[in-house]
Amino acid sequence: MPSSDFRITPQITARRTMANLQRNTDALNRLQDQLSSMKRLRRPSDNPVNAVSALHYRSDLGRSEQLTRNIDDGVTWLNLADASLSSIMTQVHRVRDLSVQGRNATSDAGAREAFAMEIDRIRDSIIGLANTKNLDRAIFGGNASGGVAYDSGGNYVGTSGSVDRTVAPGVRVQVNVNGDEVFGAPGDDIFVALSRISHSLRTNPTALDADVANLDTRIQTIENAQASIGARTRRLETMKDRNDTDGITLKQSLSQVEDADLAQVTLELHMQQVAYQAALQATAKVIQPSLVDFLR
Repeated sequence: MPSSDFRITPQITARRTMANLQRNTDALNRLQDQLSSMKRLRRPSDNPVNAVSALHYRSDLGRSEQLTRNIDDGVTWLNLADASLSSIMTQVHRVRDLSVQGRNATSDAGAREAFAMEIDRIRDSIIGLANTKNLDRAIFGGNASGGVAYDSGGNYVGTSGSVDRTVAPGVRVQVNVNGDEVFGAPGDDIFVALSRISHSLRTNPTALDADVANLDTRIQTIENAQASIGARTRRLETMKDRNDTDGITLKQSLSQVEDADLAQVTLELHMQQVAYQAALQATAKVIQPSLVDFLR
């Protein structure tokens, strides 16, 4: 049938006009929504390709944020260990000074007893520092689930093992220091060394030379542990800086596919408003008065 046989009725014109106006209204609402939310990607249907990219960026960003939390936790472990060992070193050097004074011929029994009592107090203090905790875990206790690494007698009750944190894809770093490695093996640790010095001051000052030499070995072990802690801390800080940079890059990439350009959206909204007003004016001219209008 020829197209000229089709009859365009006022109802058809009205429906087409309403459909066109509705499309203009939808576009206007979409731009207003983008402007108010500052997001041009609100649902997958807005742009399926960008929606997939946004999901990937968000997944990568989530992993990056988790790595940052792991690094921060690892740095906390290492900083606590370093602070504890620094305090222990200060007290151990005090013990060494007292031991040197005690083996001098000018020190009498009363002075040596006073030195021994101070060393006993220092030993108790060092046991307390060796039980330093991060949350509920003893930082020198290895993999032990208990809250202490050493009991009140200075005996190691931890379980020597590695506490690791994932700081990059496929990269794990040990963040703990095992007590039996830094303070010495059970039976030959710093607490035994301090007890021997205290005993020698009271009963056999001539043995202090060997005791001091043994203490120097323990001091060297602690210094080596501090050096290792410092190296691991610097490594974690470097990896955190790189991870932070990667996180910024991911956020920028996510913003490019998800966020709205304020200037562009404002301009498009203004243009759409003008188009909508023009459509309303054109519609008023296209839809001619009906018979009802003439009967009024």
